[in-house]
Amino acid sequence: MADIEHQITIARPVTEVYSAMTDYENLAGMQRWQPDMLALGVTAGSPLRAGSMIAMTRRFMGSKTFVNVDVLEIQRNKRIELKGIHGRFPFRREIEINPSGRETIIHDSITLKVGWLFFWYRPFIRSALSRQTAQEWVNLKKVLET
Repeated sequence: MADIEHQITIARPVTEVYSAMTDYENLAGMQRWQPDMLALGVTAGSPLRAGSMIAMTRRFMGSKTFVNVDVLEIQRNKRIELKGIHGRFPFRREIEINPSGRETIIHDSITLKVGWLFFWYRPFIRSALSRQTAQEWVNLKKVLET
Protein backbone atom coordinates (compact mmCIF):
# COMPACT_ATOMS: atom_id res chain seq x y z
CA MET A 1 0.00 0.00 0.00
CA ALA A 2 1.22 3.48 -0.87
CA ASP A 3 2.18 5.92 1.86
CA ILE A 4 1.08 8.93 -0.17
CA GLU A 5 -1.62 9.09 -2.83
CA HIS A 6 -2.95 11.99 -4.85
CA GLN A 7 -5.42 12.28 -7.66
CA ILE A 8 -6.06 15.38 -9.74
CA THR A 9 -7.98 16.19 -12.89
CA ILE A 10 -6.43 18.66 -15.32
CA ALA A 11 -8.55 20.19 -18.07
CA ARG A 12 -5.97 19.62 -20.80
CA PRO A 13 -5.34 16.80 -23.28
CA VAL A 14 -3.28 13.87 -22.02
CA THR A 15 -0.46 14.58 -24.51
CA GLU A 16 0.02 18.11 -23.17
CA VAL A 17 -0.03 16.97 -19.53
CA TYR A 18 2.39 14.11 -20.17
CA SER A 19 4.76 16.39 -22.06
CA ALA A 20 4.89 18.90 -19.18
CA MET A 21 5.38 16.12 -16.62
CA THR A 22 8.27 14.46 -18.40
CA ASP A 23 10.29 17.42 -19.71
CA TYR A 24 13.24 16.66 -17.42
CA GLU A 25 15.68 18.52 -19.65
CA ASN A 26 13.91 21.85 -19.10
CA LEU A 27 14.65 23.06 -15.56
CA ALA A 28 12.80 26.37 -16.03
CA GLY A 29 9.70 24.56 -17.27
CA MET A 30 9.79 22.12 -14.35
CA GLN A 31 10.27 24.96 -11.86
CA ARG A 32 7.01 26.55 -13.04
CA TRP A 33 5.13 23.77 -11.26
CA GLN A 34 7.85 22.35 -8.98
CA PRO A 35 9.31 25.53 -7.44
CA ASP A 36 11.38 23.51 -4.94
CA MET A 37 13.46 22.03 -7.77
CA LEU A 38 16.89 23.66 -7.71
CA ALA A 39 18.80 21.56 -10.24
CA LEU A 40 17.84 18.82 -12.66
CA GLY A 41 19.44 16.54 -15.20
CA VAL A 42 18.92 13.29 -17.04
CA THR A 43 22.21 11.58 -16.30
CA ALA A 44 21.62 8.53 -18.49
CA GLY A 45 19.10 7.53 -21.11
CA SER A 46 17.90 10.67 -22.85
CA PRO A 47 15.22 10.90 -24.18
CA LEU A 48 13.39 9.54 -21.15
CA ARG A 49 12.81 5.77 -21.26
CA ALA A 50 13.02 2.71 -19.03
CA GLY A 51 16.55 2.66 -17.68
CA SER A 52 16.96 6.45 -17.68
CA MET A 53 18.46 8.03 -14.58
CA ILE A 54 17.47 11.47 -13.29
CA ALA A 55 19.37 13.53 -10.72
CA MET A 56 17.74 16.44 -8.92
CA THR A 57 18.49 18.86 -6.15
CA ARG A 58 15.35 19.98 -4.31
CA ARG A 59 14.35 21.92 -1.24
CA PHE A 60 12.65 19.64 1.25
CA MET A 61 11.78 20.42 4.86
CA GLY A 62 13.93 23.55 4.79
CA SER A 63 17.14 22.13 3.35
CA LYS A 64 18.66 20.96 0.08
CA THR A 65 18.00 17.34 -0.72
CA PHE A 66 19.48 15.23 -3.48
CA VAL A 67 17.08 12.97 -5.32
CA ASN A 68 18.28 10.19 -7.62
CA VAL A 69 15.65 8.46 -9.71
CA ASP A 70 15.68 5.39 -11.95
CA VAL A 71 12.91 5.08 -14.53
CA LEU A 72 11.59 1.52 -14.26
CA GLU A 73 8.79 1.77 -16.78
CA ILE A 74 7.39 4.47 -18.98
CA GLN A 75 4.39 4.18 -21.29
CA ARG A 76 3.87 7.37 -23.23
CA ASN A 77 0.73 9.24 -22.13
CA LYS A 78 -0.23 6.38 -19.75
CA ARG A 79 2.15 5.45 -16.95
CA ILE A 80 5.46 6.26 -15.29
CA GLU A 81 7.08 4.04 -12.67
CA LEU A 82 10.10 5.31 -10.77
CA LYS A 83 12.29 4.22 -7.90
CA GLY A 84 15.08 6.08 -6.19
CA ILE A 85 16.44 7.83 -3.15
CA HIS A 86 14.94 11.05 -1.80
CA GLY A 87 17.65 12.35 0.52
CA ARG A 88 18.22 9.31 2.76
CA PHE A 89 14.95 7.59 2.01
CA PRO A 90 14.29 5.00 -0.70
CA PHE A 91 11.00 5.43 -2.53
CA ARG A 92 8.92 3.95 -5.31
CA ARG A 93 6.48 6.06 -7.29
CA GLU A 94 3.78 5.11 -9.79
CA ILE A 95 1.98 7.76 -11.81
CA GLU A 96 -1.04 6.72 -13.86
CA ILE A 97 -2.19 9.16 -16.55
CA ASN A 98 -5.71 8.60 -17.88
CA PRO A 99 -7.51 10.60 -20.56
CA SER A 100 -11.13 11.46 -19.85
CA GLY A 101 -12.54 13.33 -22.81
CA ARG A 102 -10.73 16.68 -22.90
CA GLU A 103 -9.38 16.19 -19.40
CA THR A 104 -6.56 14.15 -17.92
CA ILE A 105 -6.80 12.31 -14.61
CA ILE A 106 -3.53 11.72 -12.78
CA HIS A 107 -3.20 9.20 -9.95
CA ASP A 108 0.11 9.39 -8.08
CA SER A 109 1.22 6.78 -5.51
CA ILE A 110 4.43 7.06 -3.50
CA THR A 111 5.81 4.44 -1.13
CA LEU A 112 8.54 5.86 1.09
CA LYS A 113 10.82 3.75 3.27
CA VAL A 114 12.03 5.45 6.42
CA GLY A 115 14.59 3.36 8.29
CA TRP A 116 14.53 2.56 11.98
CA LEU A 117 16.94 5.38 12.81
CA PHE A 118 14.34 7.93 11.59
CA PHE A 119 11.31 5.99 12.83
CA TRP A 120 10.05 8.80 15.08
CA TYR A 121 10.32 11.32 12.23
CA ARG A 122 8.36 9.18 9.78
CA PRO A 123 4.99 10.98 10.25
CA PHE A 124 6.63 14.38 9.73
CA ILE A 125 8.60 13.28 6.67
CA ARG A 126 5.54 11.61 5.13
CA SER A 127 3.35 14.64 5.85
CA ALA A 128 5.87 17.10 4.38
CA LEU A 129 6.33 15.01 1.22
CA SER A 130 2.57 14.63 0.85
CA ARG A 131 2.00 18.40 1.15
CA GLN A 132 4.82 19.17 -1.28
CA THR A 133 3.58 16.65 -3.84
CA ALA A 134 -0.05 17.83 -3.57
CA GLN A 135 1.02 21.43 -4.11
CA GLU A 136 3.08 20.47 -7.15
CA TRP A 137 0.08 18.81 -8.80
CA VAL A 138 -2.05 21.89 -8.07
CA ASN A 139 0.71 24.04 -9.57
CA LEU A 140 0.82 21.89 -12.73
CA LYS A 141 -2.94 22.22 -13.06
CA LYS A 142 -2.71 26.02 -12.79
CA VAL A 143 0.19 26.25 -15.26
CA LEU A 144 -1.54 24.10 -17.88
CA GLU A 145 -5.06 25.48 -17.48
CA THR A 146 -4.14 29.17 -17.68
